[in-house]
Amino acid sequence: MDEHQSKLNPGQIQFHQWCEPPIQPGDYTVKVNQSVKELEAFDHKSSFSVAGPRFSLDPSEVYSVYPPKGQIGDFANSLPHIVFTRRTLPWERSVDPGARKTGDKLPWMALLVFSAADFPGNEFPKIKLLSVSNLINPKSTDMFVGPKLATLNGNNGLAAYEKESDLCNTIELPWKLFQMVAPAKNDLAYLAHVREVNTGNKETLSFLADGWFSVVLANRLPEPERKGATPPLAVESRAYLVSLEGLTDYLPGSGSTADKPVRLAVLSTWSFHCREAFAFKASMNKLRVRLLSVPAPGDSARTDAEKQVNDALRMGFTALNHSTRLGEKAVSWYRGPLVPLHLSKETKFVFRPAADAALRYSPLDGMMDVSYAAAYQLGRLLALKDRHFATALYSYRRGVQRQINEVLGRKRIESLLSVATGGHESAIMGEYLKHLGSPTATQAASDGWAVQQPTIQEKPGEAKPNELKLTTDFDLTIPQAVCRWLARLVLLYRVPFTNLVADERMLPTDSIRFFYLDPNWLKCLLEGACSVGRSSSRDELVDEYLRDKFLDFAMEQALEVRTRTPEAGAGEADHIAVQQSPAKLPDWPLTGFLLRSPVVEGWQGLEMRAWKDSGATQPLEPLRIDRLAPDIMLCIFNGKVDRIEVKQPPEGMHFGASVDGEGFKRFHLRRLNDKSDENDEDDRIAPGPGHQLKKDSQTDIRLRAQDVKRVVDVFALAQALKTNLERLNARVVNTEFTSADFGVEMVESPGSVVFDVNNKQEGAAR
Repeated sequence: MDEHQSKLNPGQIQFHQWCEPPIQPGDYTVKVNQSVKELEAFDHKSSFSVAGPRFSLDPSEVYSVYPPKGQIGDFANSLPHIVFTRRTLPWERSVDPGARKTGDKLPWMALLVFSAADFPGNEFPKIKLLSVSNLINPKSTDMFVGPKLATLNGNNGLAAYEKESDLCNTIELPWKLFQMVAPAKNDLAYLAHVREVNTGNKETLSFLADGWFSVVLANRLPEPERKGATPPLAVESRAYLVSLEGLTDYLPGSGSTADKPVRLAVLSTWSFHCREAFAFKASMNKLRVRLLSVPAPGDSARTDAEKQVNDALRMGFTALNHSTRLGEKAVSWYRGPLVPLHLSKETKFVFRPAADAALRYSPLDGMMDVSYAAAYQLGRLLALKDRHFATALYSYRRGVQRQINEVLGRKRIESLLSVATGGHESAIMGEYLKHLGSPTATQAASDGWAVQQPTIQEKPGEAKPNELKLTTDFDLTIPQAVCRWLARLVLLYRVPFTNLVADERMLPTDSIRFFYLDPNWLKCLLEGACSVGRSSSRDELVDEYLRDKFLDFAMEQALEVRTRTPEAGAGEADHIAVQQSPAKLPDWPLTGFLLRSPVVEGWQGLEMRAWKDSGATQPLEPLRIDRLAPDIMLCIFNGKVDRIEVKQPPEGMHFGASVDGEGFKRFHLRRLNDKSDENDEDDRIAPGPGHQLKKDSQTDIRLRAQDVKRVVDVFALAQALKTNLERLNARVVNTEFTSADFGVEMVESPGSVVFDVNNKQEGAAR
């Protein structure tokens, strides 16, 4: 694990003022000098560059944005912000021209928010793709002003890896508008901070993050919806992340009178719409909750046929067109691995030479059930598609067969056929198979997978040369590549969505659907994958071992898929097996839910927690939390889910204001020290940093001049918060009020929705 990995507990968040970059982007020279007596001195110089974003930004650096991109919601009283995956990004350059000085805490970027009404003709300005030379160091004769970069090595302020011909996105803002909206230099100190969170309950992409994020927030509240229209008209706003490097002379309060359009480098941009009716909790409360199945046409069935169809639908089946191997057309039942009822896990599985062996016929309705046959065939196709897995499995089969052939060699077979079995080779195979499944072999397999297995040989020094003894060791070590591939397959990685949800009626928009995992479907899926490389009837020995031992072991290994980083095992030989952990076993039934909602697309890093019952305090272990589509989330937990919580990501918690009359306020500030107010009962119960003050702590949110729409005077607000907290004895007096303190006071608690599932598996949100 990274030494900087967050150590916070789930649900906790910690704010930090900033993070000093270990090294600043730019050009560097290393000089080495060595002097030895009576020898010529040795000098060497080596130059290198440290690259970093400046005029453009890799989209992968952006973790999330708020308000969510393209979403409609109640965002008018929230300060937009952008979250980065790298904690040092906002401080890697300097606002002032020249090299950044150590300890400079001002971010070099800013987030500007506009509506169409801010521009002539009510149209947003177009973003233009220009060369860097058309942006930096403008001349006095130019019709715009732009960043002034200090000259470095005669290269016009550019590093060695940067060129004037490089392209970047730019935008030109009218001078007056820029002066009205852009943050002043003393505002910048409060508009960026670092958040540390625990990522344990998030989707895989966020779970693998280290838990440290940097945040840059805007200084303007978006324009609200227009309520004069019927229905109220949602207003589009756009946020532009721009570089302020070299623009110190033109920031508000600098005294500049350039009165020219300001040309800025745009690092990122997105749009959103403000409408009160589309808040997070409102969207979550719209979810329709039930089990994953096709809704029955009606509650009452008039005929036996209708009753059979309704029963099949309630069990998770759907009718699909089926083309048989003979070319005949039929309609058959299909059910994927996500089912609305608890199916027990079989302990013994018969050998299936092909997918058709898993077909089942229903004499009640005369239809075939192709569920397990489809699972078997899908597993086989997925295995054949992955050359690395298929090669590793084939090599394993060949290795086991070589050992079998050594035992059942031609000479030994001839001898044993005449003495021990009366000429039946199958008896030898049966004896071998019997010992494969013996308790001793099973225990050895669970201890280390270097299994002692039987072979047949003569006792040395005995008078009867044909007497049998089982002593030779067999190496049945499972290749690591095969083991991990199947462990991921158990959690339905690589399985197409149409195999999971075969009918779109199962998962409509604004719905949450609970399910059980069908262990028998998974077993057929894995058995189909393990059938790759089968070439003779003798392969049944390997298949028997795979069915009884290896597939169950893969299910147990699936518990570690989520916690195992992609780098785990790198450089290890494929023949090394992943050791079994006896203390960590699947808690059948494995259950979960599918969530389809705009909130999935809008909020990166949603937190999903589940409990076994409503009174449980320890949440279930998440086995998989992944986004299958922009608006669809799949969650699988180790155990039966009876209660879930869907929570906004704390690293993306927004900064909000409350409307009081015609102004904005912060009503409940948060304590920043470890003290508590003995006269406030609520404060005594929950003292310490971050807890809200229950007594009167409201603070006016100060805006700029009247002609500026909804632009916050950040510096004045920060001083007002500082004064109010000191009055309430809620912070240490005479200490710096930092951007982290500002973030704690302005942040809104993340919204969360809880679903309780009763005995009938119908959910209720609260």
